[in-house]
Amino acid sequence: MAKSPMDTRNDKGHTSISVQVDLRGGQGHERPDMRAYVFDRAGRLLGTALIDEKTTVTIKPSLDYRVTVGPDFIQSDKAPPADLLALLTKAQALSLDSRYQQVADYRFTPQWVQWICWLPTCINVHGTVRKLLNPGGSPAQYASICTGTVEIFEVDLGCTLDSFTVVDLFDFRARLLAKLAPAQYASLDAAFARAAGPVTRISSGLSLARSTGSLAAGSAAPSLGTLAANLAVLDGPALKQYIVQNKAHLHPFWCEFISDYAFCWQKLTDAQIQSDGAFSAEICFWCPDDMPDLYFEVTQNIAGSSVEISDPQIACSTYYGYDGSHSVDITVDDPRAVACQPAGPAGPGYLYVWPTAIGNIDLGGIDGLETGVGTGLLPGDTPWGGTLCLQMQFHPDLQANNIHYYRWSYRFDGETDFSQIHASVTHRYETITISGPDIIIHLNPVTFGPQLVSGPSNLAGTSNLFAIPDPLLPWIDINDPADRPFAYFDSTGGGTIFKSGMCTLMLELFDADGKFVPANNLRGFSTDGDHVGDPGGPGAFTYILPQIGGPPNTYTNAPTPNVTDHGRLTFRVRVDNNATSAELPAVSTPFGSTITDPCGMLHYTSKAVDNVDLSYVANHPNDFIDWSLGISRGVTGGVAGLSGNASAGTHFAPAHFVNTAGALLGTCDQAAFAVNLDCYARAQSGYGRQSQYDSSATIAFALITP
Repeated sequence: MAKSPMDTRNDKGHTSISVQVDLRGGQGHERPDMRAYVFDRAGRLLGTALIDEKTTVTIKPSLDYRVTVGPDFIQSDKAPPADLLALLTKAQALSLDSRYQQVADYRFTPQWVQWICWLPTCINVHGTVRKLLNPGGSPAQYASICTGTVEIFEVDLGCTLDSFTVVDLFDFRARLLAKLAPAQYASLDAAFARAAGPVTRISSGLSLARSTGSLAAGSAAPSLGTLAANLAVLDGPALKQYIVQNKAHLHPFWCEFISDYAFCWQKLTDAQIQSDGAFSAEICFWCPDDMPDLYFEVTQNIAGSSVEISDPQIACSTYYGYDGSHSVDITVDDPRAVACQPAGPAGPGYLYVWPTAIGNIDLGGIDGLETGVGTGLLPGDTPWGGTLCLQMQFHPDLQANNIHYYRWSYRFDGETDFSQIHASVTHRYETITISGPDIIIHLNPVTFGPQLVSGPSNLAGTSNLFAIPDPLLPWIDINDPADRPFAYFDSTGGGTIFKSGMCTLMLELFDADGKFVPANNLRGFSTDGDHVGDPGGPGAFTYILPQIGGPPNTYTNAPTPNVTDHGRLTFRVRVDNNATSAELPAVSTPFGSTITDPCGMLHYTSKAVDNVDLSYVANHPNDFIDWSLGISRGVTGGVAGLSGNASAGTHFAPAHFVNTAGALLGTCDQAAFAVNLDCYARAQSGYGRQSQYDSSATIAFALITP
């Protein structure tokens, strides 16, 4: 038995209210933390105390009150929750009236089935937050969001459906039934059956289904056909109840059917994102019917302004029946989101410099990367073009070993000297300040170069050097390619005549005085070029490159063809900044041509015999082209087409696409046609195809019979 005197005082004197709680049944179970609450008739909280503790409340005279005993919702002297009365009701709290005319001792004897609800059911909500760096790109590139707040909300589907009008509910059901059409979704039945979660036993003794409270132990998930049949015959409260009971199976189909404003939801708590992108929070519930439906938003405070970087549609993004058994993995694509720079793969234990990629394409995809005799192309006969953003990874102890700067240069075949790359490189790191509950992100730019670096041993200085970044700073990625690359090579030459051909890229390292530091790779290879382990030798560091044919993110010491006699790294790429050419010079029949009749009215006499000859040019100087040609009739759509991955025709000698008049006309005797030719350059910057080199042409003509 627990007893707690609660004192109330009015203007005429002092009145003590004694509260006793005697828990019945439930032997062997832990006792809940219990609290007594005093409310006035308007539902306002006037006083509260833990059972066995004492409190004194000043009250108005001649008023009645209500004493309630239930779980402790005001832990550690926190402010009462706004929905305290609703929480007490759901937890099956017990109440007795207090009449101002009488002084009484209040005794509560809750049974096991009641006070079991006063023991909280707690789950750990956990997950990760990451940013998609290249929306629409393949393969997708991600980086962790390492500073920010995950806001966790509980969604109440039953309350949401209660807000629907009769018409809204019927429309919602009709749209669900249309999506549940057995002919369209029968193949998903087996998948849903496999996805039905097992029953989870909660410590309080309640048996709750993992996905939905409607499933008893061992019951199978209903088929979509069964769901559709039941939805079709139910209406009103029964329909709402059935939808709630089967939300675990129905929710994939109503993503776009419920607007955010229609949802009932409340915020439960905030979880701070950790430096690795992870978050977690414990959430407790009293007497839940099933596991909660949780929804998540992500915010960052950037330079004092709160930015909601993840605010997905509630219907599509709610985790229904979340029980803490799996990770909530949130992907953000808001370009404003501050992400940490992606952690690179693990390198060797000795000092290294690792050119890893151009843009988001691993260098290992370059033909002949480590032989010096390949084509320099990517798979699919794909050349490089545009601005090439060079990605690198550095051993964290380079600066401690007096290696402070790097420099990239390039030379096209036929050029005598290397040209130094001098486009500015600026990265940003974050610092944070904490103001109350807000973690405020501040962005700090650092320009790596180009710099003229000199020192006591190099008075003249060395130009176009770039600083190796401090490995201890929290570098961020908001806008790639602004926040990640270490050099920007404009392969076009920056002129009106775009450069093309084989190009050699060269990387050099320098000390704090700007003096060249050679690599020691050649000391780490035998005379036949085989890798023999840690290079050693007089150089302070080693160049490594992707391991050709190995698993992703593996490396090898750069072999002999990649390292000059003086210890510089080189490799070759094929660059092609040529534009494609699309032309549709003419269409002709035996009785006319668009050359002689620019209005495009072409005559024919026989569908079966007369040919329609379409002249076209889909050209690229080096055949790095993909193209498609289509002929459309009236409003019917496409009636003929072809495509290719090599040049077809020239300006002086077009190619020909020949069809009979009947093949184009179909059932028509006369018709109008449109011709569309699209040419796509294959050149790739590492972030995307260089579509500025694409071309297209469109013409129209008509076939008529005399």
